[in-house]
Amino acid sequence: MKILHTSDWHLGQHFMGKSRRDEHKAFIDWLLALVDKESIDAVIIAGDVFDTGSPPSYAREMYHQLVLDMKARQCQLVIVAGNHDSVSMLNESKSLLAYLDTQVASQANLEEIDSHVIALKNKEGDVAAWVCAVPYLRPKDVMHSVAGQSEQEKKLGLLQMIGDFYQRVYDAACEKNKSLKTPVPIIGTGHLTAVGGQVSESVRDLYVGTLEALPTSVFPAFDYLALGHIHRAQPISKNGRFRYSGSPIPLSFDELGRDKTVVIVDTDLLAEDAFVDDLFAEPADPLQLVSIPNFQPMASLKGNLKEVIKQIAALELAADKTLWLEVTVIADEYLSDVHKRVLEAIDDKPIELLRVMRRSTVEKKNEGFEARKTLSELTVGDVFEQSLKSNLELDEDESIILTELFNACLVELEEHQQDGGEKPL
Repeated sequence: MKILHTSDWHLGQHFMGKSRRDEHKAFIDWLLALVDKESIDAVIIAGDVFDTGSPPSYAREMYHQLVLDMKARQCQLVIVAGNHDSVSMLNESKSLLAYLDTQVASQANLEEIDSHVIALKNKEGDVAAWVCAVPYLRPKDVMHSVAGQSEQEKKLGLLQMIGDFYQRVYDAACEKNKSLKTPVPIIGTGHLTAVGGQVSESVRDLYVGTLEALPTSVFPAFDYLALGHIHRAQPISKNGRFRYSGSPIPLSFDELGRDKTVVIVDTDLLAEDAFVDDLFAEPADPLQLVSIPNFQPMASLKGNLKEVIKQIAALELAADKTLWLEVTVIADEYLSDVHKRVLEAIDDKPIELLRVMRRSTVEKKNEGFEARKTLSELTVGDVFEQSLKSNLELDEDESIILTELFNACLVELEEHQQDGGEKPL
């Protein structure tokens, strides 16, 4: 069967005073067409269906119409709550939606672990995958506070409880798998920040004051882990099977420059015992990333005033759509007419200026990392090099000395690892 993984729709969002209603409508229409084209059997939305706990009525209408449209296509729908979603609001229609092949996991249920294990069936009606539907785990849902605990003890306690909850749900799915003639893949879900995931401007921190991010070791051995919360599509495991689908539309200007995607998972190819006709052929990838069209032109320009005006003149503009523009002018001196000059540059163009910011050249030099690079894309050397560049107090000679020392440490570490860790560092 084919499962589509998406997340972070944020229905009802207003972006700097602009409604995203048309974009979301266009995305859902595109998604339904993709479900038809690819014969998708199930869709998983990994949290943050809505932008707020009290979304506008049109956003609720979109949500319920989606359920009906999926039912008409005999496509199962699994929705897990995110940190933006209201548990009580999702619960209002949860029982009714179950009759329409939509399963909603709104809150951790420690007493009924089996309720988090959902069977996905293929077109023949056979179980083809189990979904461990784990929503956003609020600390109060999985642990109890203990008086006198230190901050570190709270972190470790929460990490332990989240790991235990995931393991219990996974074990329940494994038990259900035993009842089948042939075991099927087990798909996990989560709405959280995992170590290695690169966040964007529009992402709210989770587990503030206790646990900022979870290591991948906390998750059981899922065949695929459908994550939500981080809006940039990215894997967090080496084989790419633990991944964020990312949001379908840019929810902040710093999300521009990367493709928005949904993930299609082929459970037949996920199975470890999948039959291979040609032992020498490249193994088929069970994951397919599908790029989402851009439904709303947006641009973020940066430079001195002259450069920005030149960039505006070079923008490719659509005749039938207005471009939303953010401008960052870099200058040490105060320019009182920045906003006016930018407005003059976009006059008579299909451009709407949403934000103008000023930054000094010193602030620009202090940027530690390029905004659109994730840690998974950087080598250890890259991280060290970027750290040196961000330290303005170091001169060239000092940077060279530090680089040589760093490289020597890397060589010594590699030798230590090759010796099995027996040689003292």
